[in-house]
Amino acid sequence: MKSKLYHLINWSLPYLAICVMAYIIMYPQIISHGVILGTDSIFHFNRFYDAAKQIQHLDFSYFQSNYCFQQSGRVINAVYGPLFAYLNGALLGFLGTWYRYEVISDFVVYVVGGIGMYLLATKAHSSRRFALLVSLIFMNIGWLPRWQLAQNMNAWGAMLAPYMLMCAITMLQDRARPVHWLPLMIVMTTVIQIHLLSSIFFVLTLLPFFIIGLVKTSNRWGMIKETALAVIGTVILTANVWGALLMLNLHNHIAAPADFNMLFNSLKPSQFNSTRNYLIYFCWLLFLAQLLYVCRHWRRSLVNTTVTLFGFIILMVSSIWTPWDQIAKAIPALSHTLQFPSRLTVIAYPLLLLGVAISATDFVCGERAPRLQLRRKITVGILLFMVAQVLVPNTSDVFRRTARYKSPAVLNSSSAIAWVTENRFGLRRSVHDLYPGQLLTMVEKRSPDYLPVPKKYLNNRKYIRSFAYQDQIINHAGEYKHTVLPHGGLQLAWNAATAGRVRLPIITYHESQLTLNGKRLHNYKRSRIGAPYVYQRQGQNTVTLYFKVASWFKVLLAISLVGISILLLYGIYALIRSLPGFWYHITT
Repeated sequence: MKSKLYHLINWSLPYLAICVMAYIIMYPQIISHGVILGTDSIFHFNRFYDAAKQIQHLDFSYFQSNYCFQQSGRVINAVYGPLFAYLNGALLGFLGTWYRYEVISDFVVYVVGGIGMYLLATKAHSSRRFALLVSLIFMNIGWLPRWQLAQNMNAWGAMLAPYMLMCAITMLQDRARPVHWLPLMIVMTTVIQIHLLSSIFFVLTLLPFFIIGLVKTSNRWGMIKETALAVIGTVILTANVWGALLMLNLHNHIAAPADFNMLFNSLKPSQFNSTRNYLIYFCWLLFLAQLLYVCRHWRRSLVNTTVTLFGFIILMVSSIWTPWDQIAKAIPALSHTLQFPSRLTVIAYPLLLLGVAISATDFVCGERAPRLQLRRKITVGILLFMVAQVLVPNTSDVFRRTARYKSPAVLNSSSAIAWVTENRFGLRRSVHDLYPGQLLTMVEKRSPDYLPVPKKYLNNRKYIRSFAYQDQIINHAGEYKHTVLPHGGLQLAWNAATAGRVRLPIITYHESQLTLNGKRLHNYKRSRIGAPYVYQRQGQNTVTLYFKVASWFKVLLAISLVGISILLLYGIYALIRSLPGFWYHITT
């Protein structure tokens, strides 16, 4: 019995250490009860609150935003992590306040990401000690901390990247069966349901591993067949995502996301910062040392050589040493699609840290290594030093941003934010209130994402749609009474002093059905962001707005939901069946 308990404790220690690290990072926020709010916070909180209200009232509107985004009816969730939005909406409904939601979701990102990095390194035959140390470094650099610091969705892609890389290194390790279609399908389905841009990074990352695996395998037809199964399964399980994108773009001209200066948003060396666009000098030295080690011992491990070279190339491409100004001029679309070259570190960091764990294990445990104890102490000491070097600035950043919540500014970032109230005390109180919708009426984001642009305005590149959205929607939404109708409809009511033309603070698409005072409107003019102009009568007026969903999309949505439900049931069944073997493995 004591032996089994020892093995259980020994097995669980790395996971406990990862949870403790997450708690240490989050500690300044936990003790202060502060909420870190920024531009992306308001955007995603709107998405999740809309989903939470739909679940609460069992009144679902898959495309039309009826409860949030100024109750404008604009489309967001359907094309931006739809099922993930409902999952977060359910979590918000269960927890009740934005503070609780932020703490729990931060913990999930840190722990799931850290465990993924640990499992990735052990899968590559790194020692558990070095696997743990690189996972602790991973939790404090790049985009993973950015969910807590700014609610950037890239953090979720960073969290899932190690799990994708497990599928990638299997292509190098397992020559008989390089592709296991079920895990690959699950990882790709999950990331597509969360963050579409990260899924593109994942596919591009898998390609070189697939090519090497195809060359090395003794079963090429089997590899191709399993890959095809993974692709087909992913297409089926994500039919709701690509189906919604297809339907929205079929008859609408959708506004592109905002352009960004790509060189400014590239990765830079820093003395005291390792998140988003920065990486401390010591990490650069660690990754350079890893590259030199692999160049000297490149024959020892195909996995180590591949992940290190590929990771270092991506790291350099993401940095200021790549001429992003010239690239952006040659390919302007990258300024509003990729936007931040530093996003590529979502892939570079886990690849390079995996290489560090493999090299450290080889350096310390290799047959040719003399004085193993001294090497082990030096290597562990260097990696512990690296953990401290990235932990201190990360926790300092959490402390600084949490303290800002208590300051007159409240928000960590006010770019693209429209202030509705000057009541800072009320704003702080709203994040702890059991009615989380209060926050979203006090500060609102003027985001142009997925707005429909009438064809005649498409070529007007200088027109700033974010300010137009504030002027046309945010500034006038309070002048109308909004009522959510059954079956996903939205009603606006107002009293007009005079008859005449008026622009309504709602967004209409080709699929939108607009009714004014009981009469269906067909040919009405729209503003440059899709707000309709109608002729009001003197006195009381009522408009209803519905988004007509195509029948073929309903079929795709049903297929996706049924497929995911079957997969979840199978997962529960497989988990129950594996528990006895799992218990035996960790206690022997």
